Amino acid sequence: MARLYLLAASCNVWVLVLILASAFGAQLIFGEPPCPLCVVQRIAFMMCALGPVYTLVQSRANVLSYRAIAIGSGISIVSALLGAAAATRQVLLHILPGDRGFGSPLLGLHLYTWSLIAFICQIAATGLMLISSAWIEEKSVPPQAANVTVVAFLVIVVTNLLSVIAEAGFNWELPSDPVGYLLFK
Repeated sequence: MARLYLLAASCNVWVLVLILASAFGAQLIFGEPPCPLCVVQRIAFMMCALGPVYTLVQSRANVLSYRAIAIGSGISIVSALLGAAAATRQVLLHILPGDRGFGSPLLGLHLYTWSLIAFICQIAATGLMLISSAWIEEKSVPPQAANVTVVAFLVIVVTNLLSVIAEAGFNWELPSDPVGYLLFK
C-alpha cells in the first residue's frame, strides 16, 4: 500500500507540474503575461505540489511515516484553500455581464476559472489520499524514483520565478494589467 501511496503522490505532483507548464505555455503562446492574481494562483499550485514532494523526499529514507503524510497533506490542503480564494476573487472580478475577463478563454473558460476547479479537485484528492493513509503500515519501503519528479517540480518553479522577474523588471510590484515584460523594455 505504501508503494501505491507514493505513486499517487508522484502523479499528484506531475498533474500540478503539467497545470503550471500549461499556464506557462499559454502565457508564451498567446503573449499574455500573468496578472498579479494569476501569479498568486501559480504560487499556490507550486505550494500544493510541495506537499506531495515533501512526502516523496521523506520516503527516500526508506520509511513512509504518518508524520510525513500529515505534513505533506496539510501543506497541500492549506495551499489549495489559499489558491481557491485567489481564484474565486478573480472569478468574482469578472463576473459582471459584458465583462470579457482577463486573458483568452480555454474551452470556454478563463484560466482562473480552471484554476478554481483544479484547486477544488486538489483539496478532494489530498483528502482521499489522507483517508487512504489509514491502510499504510509504517515500515520500510523500497526507494522510489522520486528524483525525476522532484527535478521537474524544481524546473517549473524556477521557470515561473524567472518569468515573474522578466515581467516585473526591477520593480517590486507586478503591473495590474500586464502587456509585456518590463525587464526587456
